Amino acid sequence: MAEPETPLTPPESDGDSYEDSDVSDETQEPRLTPDELGALFVDFYSFLTSLHYDKSHLKIPPPTGWSQITPEHCGHFKSDYAIEVIPPSSHKNYHQDREFWSSEGEQMDPSDVVCIAVGHESFSRELWLNVKACEIFEDFHAGDMLDALPVEDFFEDLKDRYQSLKLIPGKRRITIEAENVPERVGKITEEEVIGQIEEWGTDLDIQYARQIYRDHGWPGSFDLQTASEAIDKWLEPLGGGSGGGPRVSHGSKALPTGTKPDGHRFK
Repeated sequence: MAEPETPLTPPESDGDSYEDSDVSDETQEPRLTPDELGALFVDFYSFLTSLHYDKSHLKIPPPTGWSQITPEHCGHFKSDYAIEVIPPSSHKNYHQDREFWSSEGEQMDPSDVVCIAVGHESFSRELWLNVKACEIFEDFHAGDMLDALPVEDFFEDLKDRYQSLKLIPGKRRITIEAENVPERVGKITEEEVIGQIEEWGTDLDIQYARQIYRDHGWPGSFDLQTASEAIDKWLEPLGGGSGGGPRVSHGSKALPTGTKPDGHRFK
């Protein structure tokens, strides 16, 4: 993301387009330059490569920015400043009929808001980036939009949740959200885990997954390959139904997905 020679601000809103809108006409300077904002994203994804993310999938923008991102490519939906910032993988035109509010309670010009992640199932979410205030909104499909957070705080919180295994990623598996699962004191034996009669997804299951990861160096020197093999060996004889899966032997290696009655959600 190339830093412009002079500060870029989004174009003035067309008078007819926002005639009846509450969007402020006051020009707001971006809080961060495109380079500074882009560096926060690169830093977070670089952090993930130290855990489970394939480094070959990390794409660093060229010094001149992404040449394929133009006003025409964005359907003229986005401001000039947003075009300086957004990555090729963003959902550039995905914003119709939405209202966005900053952490200061001000309605945002949608041309300055970019969708950076889209979910497609119940309890999934969308992530929106306000390029002017440099804030991220998290919007749940089956719930409300959470308060906007500065990009720095949003990524630091994610880092903490990964490192503490409140978020448990996996190779070819859906990330487990385990915010409400307490830490287990003492070693968990395999016999304890396989001796359960409840469907997969108990606190003990999640705690055992954490134990396997930490036994394989999480987070500082994590060995994803051997940890994944240990997870596969454990889950191979278990069921993988959408509701969590009964503990039956039909050979599925998929991590059970769905929403458990006890609140464990697998996204």
